[in-house]
Amino acid sequence: MTLRFALLGDPVRHSISPAMHRAAFDVLGLDAEYVARRTAADEVGPVMRSADLAGGNVTLPHKLRAARALARPSAAVRATGACNCWWRRPDGELAGDNTDVGGLRIAFSRLGFRPRGARVLLLGAGGAARAAVHALLEDGVSSVEILNRTPARARALRDRAVAHAPGAVRVVAAPDAGATYDLVLNSTSLGLAPGDPLPLDLDRGMEGDAERARFGAAFDMVYAAGETAWVRHARAVGVRAAGGLDMLVGQAALSLERWFPGCEAPFDAMREAAVAELARRAGSEPGKGPGAE
Repeated sequence: MTLRFALLGDPVRHSISPAMHRAAFDVLGLDAEYVARRTAADEVGPVMRSADLAGGNVTLPHKLRAARALARPSAAVRATGACNCWWRRPDGELAGDNTDVGGLRIAFSRLGFRPRGARVLLLGAGGAARAAVHALLEDGVSSVEILNRTPARARALRDRAVAHAPGAVRVVAAPDAGATYDLVLNSTSLGLAPGDPLPLDLDRGMEGDAERARFGAAFDMVYAAGETAWVRHARAVGVRAAGGLDMLVGQAALSLERWFPGCEAPFDAMREAAVAELARRAGSEPGKGPGAE
């Protein structure tokens, strides 16, 4: 019997998840199919519970709503309040996880960034930022400083993290002058549209200016065919940088392993399929947003 999986979101036409998962199903010889399904907010729970689906993924703007539909949320879902992966258990109950957290860890590893003891500047305070804060705190960062254009949202994210790591997360209005950050992470949507400003200019000030913040690495949750403008900017000023493609592939690979326990997801084949699909679409869609499948 063919097992059916779906990506739920609005919009979903842009998604490259079907290409990644179809490649994985082919490599593993699984009798399964994966489709993108545009879903209104009030349809999320009913669709997740529908008998024709064995599971799937959830993308913007439905991850918080999906978490509320679960009978068996993972620790990551409980900590972030967001679900991007769900499946039907043998007893019929819905289980779910936030594989964005693990996907981010995979991307950090490929970038060569080690969180333990690190000082991190986080740009943005939306759903993708929740996964980032959870992963960073779990992996032992020294501090996370949140810079967001809406301070109230940044404070809400900080307050959510207080129970896990009191004092480790704070809200800032700008990078600390003269500070060195081990990582600056963009979880905003800046970079999606042509002409977007950079999420943060990493080279403000004159060369040798002691007041300019410095960054060891930069990670952009936005991904694009090739690289985003911010990744190119970071490299141009000597900062090690990567875009969000490895996070996207990582969360997809971990999702597949939740649906098919005992299977090892073919990460390389999934990444190749993602790159090919992005290249095919290049010229019409400049980039994809943080945490978007």
